[in-house]
Amino acid sequence: MWAVSRLSPEAVARYRRDGFYFPIRALSAAEAGEYRARLEDVERAHGGRLGGQLRQKVHLLFTWLDRLIRDPRILDPVEDVLGPNLLCWSSSFFTKEAGDSAFVSWHQDSTYWGLSEPDVLTAWVAFTESSVKSGAMRMVPGTHTEQVAHRDTFARDNLLSRGQEIAVEVEEARGVDILLRAGEM
Repeated sequence: MWAVSRLSPEAVARYRRDGFYFPIRALSAAEAGEYRARLEDVERAHGGRLGGQLRQKVHLLFTWLDRLIRDPRILDPVEDVLGPNLLCWSSSFFTKEAGDSAFVSWHQDSTYWGLSEPDVLTAWVAFTESSVKSGAMRMVPGTHTEQVAHRDTFARDNLLSRGQEIAVEVEEARGVDILLRAGEM
């Protein structure tokens, strides 16, 4: 078992400033591969990439994912940011195979959460390597502090449920590629 990663005060400050912090080793590469295999088993049983209701709050459907969301290697760094008494409000998969035209548009998660306070964070655990070539997630530092206008596009290949996207110009040159190895978050 890997040691639990706690965030330093500097890491927490960087998260608060930028709206993200990475990488944090959460699982070994072998463990990430085991979770990927479980996901692929589920996808095969359902005829392909999970969609709709099978992609949202999946920790309520699969005991193996319920165990993952309770892993101290994930929860302890989250607690360093949010404090104790955590609740996993949601879980989802955004899978994209090589050569797949699927994408996730520029958006702000908190626009769609419907919460009175955005005291939530996403602990994204990579089951495979996330590289520029594989279509790594990109984030623009500091854009989490102000909500901007969004629109629904219903774009066919957008992995977001309604094709939600930011309705203002994104300073893509400021974007940071979130590069992770399998098992990092």
